[in-house]
Amino acid sequence: PVLHELELKAPGTFQHSLQVMNMADAAARAIGANVQLVRVGALYHDIGKMVNPLCFVENESILTGAKNKYHANLSAIQSAKDIISHVTDGLAIAKKHRLPIIIPRFIQSHHGTTVTSYFWDKHLKEGGSDKQIKDFTYPGPKPSLKEEIILMLCDSIEAASRTLQDYSTESFDSFVERMVNTKLDAGQFEDSDISIQELRIIKITIKAYLAQMYHARIAYPEETKTNKLRLWKSKQTK
Repeated sequence: PVLHELELKAPGTFQHSLQVMNMADAAARAIGANVQLVRVGALYHDIGKMVNPLCFVENESILTGAKNKYHANLSAIQSAKDIISHVTDGLAIAKKHRLPIIIPRFIQSHHGTTVTSYFWDKHLKEGGSDKQIKDFTYPGPKPSLKEEIILMLCDSIEAASRTLQDYSTESFDSFVERMVNTKLDAGQFEDSDISIQELRIIKITIKAYLAQMYHARIAYPEETKTNKLRLWKSKQTK
């Protein structure tokens, strides 16, 4: 019932969750992690977004046909607050529906203690104080299970991959390395027992998944007016 409600109220988020689930599935299998656990965590990690779906671009563009309209007249701090609240909203929904106790762990940890970088940068560019970083930081905790690490990476990578313009192997390689290093440098893996070797395998798996997801397609030539007319005459003759 919770996922059905998510699909109805936040369709973009629901589709994102499905893609994250499939990517996380591949990564979990590659390192021998708990596949079923990471699939469930991926499906439920963003259920809090159904409370305020228009706050998130993947829903706003579908439900209203516009982008970034919600945040147009908000301060960077307020935008960050609304974005971050999907974690606490998700926890409340999980509690209300008595979801298994493991699910809130994925809801809390999929952003760890990272910063809402887009609005933090906006805040600084508008002359905001760098002492207010707490207002732009997710409450955590940091992920500790390998499955939580996988979800954190797949969640951010799937979302950011939608902005890619170059679908070459080199592009995927540098993109995934950059995304993983960002989390690593932010100390998000400090509480986990995931190994360097496992991270390397996860990166290879995700790069391959992205290559399959965004594989090149044949560009078919548009049908000319002459061809359309010829087809119409043929139908009339028959």
